[in-house]
Amino acid sequence: MSLDLDTLSFLLLGSISTVALLSIRNAKGPDVHPLLLNAQADPSRLRHVGETAIYRSRMHPNGSPLMLTMDRNIRTLHDLFELGGAKSNLNAKFLGNFNGSAVVWQTYDEVKRRVDNFRCGLATFASLTPKTNDASSFVGVFAKSSSETFIAEQAANSHSYVTIPIAASARTTFISHILSTTSLTTVVVDKETLPILLSVAEGTSVKYVIVDGTPSHAELASANEKNIKLEEFKNVEAIGAAHPTSPVVPEPEDICSIYFTKASGKKAGVVLKHKNILANIASYIAIMPPNQKVTAADRLIYSYPLGNVLSRVLTGMLSYVGGSIAYGCEIAEDEEVVDITRLQTCAQQAMPTIIASGSLAFTQIKDRIESHYGNSFLYKRGYEAKKRTLLNEGRLVVDNRYDMLVFRDIRQKTFGGSLRLVLFDNNGDLGDLPTFVRVVLGAQAVPTYSRTEASGTITASMFFDYAANPASRGSPTPCNEVKLIDLPEGYLATDTPNPRGEICVRGNNVFSGYWGDSNTTSEVLDGDKWFMTGDIGEWLPNGTLKIVGSKK
Repeated sequence: MSLDLDTLSFLLLGSISTVALLSIRNAKGPDVHPLLLNAQADPSRLRHVGETAIYRSRMHPNGSPLMLTMDRNIRTLHDLFELGGAKSNLNAKFLGNFNGSAVVWQTYDEVKRRVDNFRCGLATFASLTPKTNDASSFVGVFAKSSSETFIAEQAANSHSYVTIPIAASARTTFISHILSTTSLTTVVVDKETLPILLSVAEGTSVKYVIVDGTPSHAELASANEKNIKLEEFKNVEAIGAAHPTSPVVPEPEDICSIYFTKASGKKAGVVLKHKNILANIASYIAIMPPNQKVTAADRLIYSYPLGNVLSRVLTGMLSYVGGSIAYGCEIAEDEEVVDITRLQTCAQQAMPTIIASGSLAFTQIKDRIESHYGNSFLYKRGYEAKKRTLLNEGRLVVDNRYDMLVFRDIRQKTFGGSLRLVLFDNNGDLGDLPTFVRVVLGAQAVPTYSRTEASGTITASMFFDYAANPASRGSPTPCNEVKLIDLPEGYLATDTPNPRGEICVRGNNVFSGYWGDSNTTSEVLDGDKWFMTGDIGEWLPNGTLKIVGSKK
């Protein structure tokens, strides 16, 4: 006996199935199961006296290899650029410079051609020797972050040169220290930093300066007096186009960059290899949940200066997936008050989906929004309603009636309306800033704990952990492991209710030492390759790291 369905019955069954499916998809459950939030790291079963257990990401638990790369064919930053996802659409927007009123974009194909030309031009113009891992292969980059600084760094990556990034806001004493410590001969600058470099270059090793822009007659004369050969960035590209040469491909253990920072109260150059930075890029890609993965549709802006290695990690992540990066929102790290107008204007033009910043800029954005909208009944009612849903139900809502009435307009006016993720690089207590970002801006907020010696991020908060302790910075990323060791100041692994101590990190992202300073290196890097950060942490019961402070 056969069973036939008439058309009406078929449609009714189909409708019931559709309703059931939509009911499941729209069920008001938390964005992530609470059990996952309660156990965010994997602690080792054994520990040494005076130390806590070793904590790892649950993605790469104790006993498994730490993450090194996202693809076995990608072992260096040169490989990442050549083989990454950006090549899937050569004509898509890739790098953009914000000029104050608009973002001027270049495609991946255009950037790739410029990288090749600048690489060849650099090899011809400056007397550098690739693959030496010493001063004869060093290229300083002293400028605000831009498409041109990306091109310069990538060109160096592809020819086994070592870059030394220097923030445009660096003090002259700091610049002089870098020049004397590294014996730099070649420096890439922009129009704003050129006069600063020329003012400190006399009597140093600097011989070749490449400027993004056209130098004045006075600057040309000053360079000539100091026996410095000064050339425009575009002219070096032209030299390279006329003198093509094959890349000198680096190895994972080759030095990629030296980032100068303060260590043990001294200025020290953090030596980072290709594998170090790549491991952190791979970890960022890995920790993104399936529905939050970074894709070619994403666009990044960040406020970090060139001397912050996290900017290198994040641009590498977007390069790999074929996304885009807009430059022009840089904020000096030592500023106490910043002008956020340029950041917002750039965002309105670029329409980023991802913003990475310290807390200062977002604190001022929060203050500005609250001063304008905070007394509104709809704003206050909507904020409290969405906050309850966020904290009590574990759900981030972006499309309820309050979004339509007030918050959607704020998002459009503040950051262009496409923002979905904010990364905070800040070691202090963020207070209610992450909640503000989630409620008002409708974006995921991910606080992180970073150090230059670890190529950027050490721990990152889990997506959807909306009720996290404001001082928590999440669990270790998949490329490293973390432990706390006793401090005589009274922070002990046996403390109750939670173990405390100095934060130590080991992994594929951790540096190999400070340039030319073995004494300082031995003070912070032990024989087992543990980097003692000097920061004080506390393990929370769910396996996340709370930042308590720093050693005196």
